[in-house]
Amino acid sequence: LIEIGVEEMPPSAIAIALDFVKGELSSVLRRDDIETYATPRRLAFYVRNFENGVEREERVVVGPPWSGAFDREGKPTPALEGFLRRVGASVRDVFKYKKGKGEYVAVRTVEKERTYLDILRTRFEEIILSVPFPKRMRWTSSKSLTFSRPIRWLLALYGEEVIDLRVGSLRSGRRTRGHRFLSKGWVEVHLASDYLRVMEENKVIPDVEVRRRMIKEGIEELARREGGEVVIPEGLLDEVTYLVEYPFPVLGRFEERFLELPDRVIITVAAHHQRFFCISKEGKLTNAFIGVSNNEPADDSVKRGYERVLRARLEDALFFYREDLKKDLDSLVPKLSGVLIHPKVGTALEKVERLKRIIGIFCEALSITGEQKEKALRAAHLSKADLLTEMVKELDELQGYMGYIYALEMGEEKEVALALWEQYGDTPSTISGALLSLADKLDDLLSFFKAGEVPTGGSDPYGLRKAAFGVFRVLESRNWDIDITSLAPIYESPETFERVGEFLSQRLASYLEDYGYDIVRAVLSSHSPLKPLSIIKKVKYLSQERNTEEFALVCEAYRRVVRILPEGWNRSSVREELLREKEEVELWKALREIEKKGEPSLEALASLKGFIDDLFSNVLIMDRDERVRENRLSLLKRVELLFKKVADFGEIVRSDGKG
Repeated sequence: LIEIGVEEMPPSAIAIALDFVKGELSSVLRRDDIETYATPRRLAFYVRNFENGVEREERVVVGPPWSGAFDREGKPTPALEGFLRRVGASVRDVFKYKKGKGEYVAVRTVEKERTYLDILRTRFEEIILSVPFPKRMRWTSSKSLTFSRPIRWLLALYGEEVIDLRVGSLRSGRRTRGHRFLSKGWVEVHLASDYLRVMEENKVIPDVEVRRRMIKEGIEELARREGGEVVIPEGLLDEVTYLVEYPFPVLGRFEERFLELPDRVIITVAAHHQRFFCISKEGKLTNAFIGVSNNEPADDSVKRGYERVLRARLEDALFFYREDLKKDLDSLVPKLSGVLIHPKVGTALEKVERLKRIIGIFCEALSITGEQKEKALRAAHLSKADLLTEMVKELDELQGYMGYIYALEMGEEKEVALALWEQYGDTPSTISGALLSLADKLDDLLSFFKAGEVPTGGSDPYGLRKAAFGVFRVLESRNWDIDITSLAPIYESPETFERVGEFLSQRLASYLEDYGYDIVRAVLSSHSPLKPLSIIKKVKYLSQERNTEEFALVCEAYRRVVRILPEGWNRSSVREELLREKEEVELWKALREIEKKGEPSLEALASLKGFIDDLFSNVLIMDRDERVRENRLSLLKRVELLFKKVADFGEIVRSDGKG
């Protein structure tokens, strides 16, 4: 058992530390079943039935040549005996060792022998100080001693034995702390397996899942007593779980006048500022809410405190809401010229103009005209106006939603208003929302790539990976086969489209990973990722057909064709007058029939297998006549190109694991 006691850590830091330290301990202790526990004041790691194994480091010691190590009777020579005395080994330890062109006597000696806990003692401080927190804190004069929050104690036990671990001047023992308010303070743990019991006796629930379940059941019960249901925004339950050591749900109320605010505003204010849960009844919010205290309320003071702080926040929100309703969204659009998105990307107003152009291009490509087109363009015009509202300035997570609310209040058509909200989602319900969502995400990708802001490693400050997935989902849900290169006149940078294409190729491989990496690679090798829907459809089609007879025939035929083509052969123009043999004439006719029908099906490609086999069996491709030879190679190149209209089948991994 290892516990690291700290000052209260933020929830995001707890998750980072648990994952990192668990991984490092797994490597040191040779166990991948380490249990983790965490509260704001502690990170704990527990290994059941741990056995302290031994790690040996060996080295090979090379001695005299093998030819001079033994005499004619097979007994050790003086040279070998001297070598064995020097390294402390016997003849039984000797083996033949090849070095260069010679053979030598050698033995293996143990360089070091350390237990897993010895290694842990050596590496523990390094592990703890290497946790990749985005922000670190110092609490001593040492510049190297940093963590998310100050480390206050270390508990480390192997059974009932204390493991000597150190971080700076802090040494481990068997003491830990109970709940800050509900326990006597310092507590001793005598046996590692007693940890959970001892902590619970001292009002600490170290098991994250148990604590989460206690909170969820507690807030749901309070909501039921109110005749309603608890509203749990995404991520809030996890966050609250990491904010308390022992949860005590508390029911509070606010004045009904605040219900004038849109429901999502109240939910966001409660969650964002105070980590409170709201209660709904018959689909509408009530004026009740639930906070989760880390201390057992002795009276109504905690409830009153919760109500006081939430009232102040809701008062501000109501003021912002009423002030915003005095402004027309249209009047805010010109002022977007003062909102800079990025020095190389431009202002929000410039983005709005690009969105209009993108939607215009897409409407033409998709034959969207008239009133529908006008709705989409109107939505683009108003799309960023809510950035200048007081509510969004205060709570930026309400961007889009407040545009929707204010647009409805100001008499905009419902589809236009809804598009303002749906632009930030992946599955808009309206055509205007889908067009605006697609345009917004593609503009982010193309504009930031053009500005040189390319995601690297774990860094993606502008959310471009998420934007790419959003593009795929919108296109797939709407079945829009859009060519992104049609936007070239807006961005005027071929290099940008090339880089975005490479990026989308990587993201498509991740988006479609469930359909087989080799099928994804086969399709991407033959088709541009700048037409994402085409890639998605082909991958799904081939994955569905993978185990059919036609698929196997196509792969076999393709490999046979490309195997004979010289590297770099690009000619595919076939001269019919040079087709002398019956087999090549028949292949040519069958090929032409399929070409006339556009993109071929697997069944059509599989039908060429027999013609290809007949050609290879009865016709010499590498004919002595240069013109005939080149014409036959061009015919085969033409076959390859036809197959590649579907995919590069050479990338498909066969059932035997080979390409």
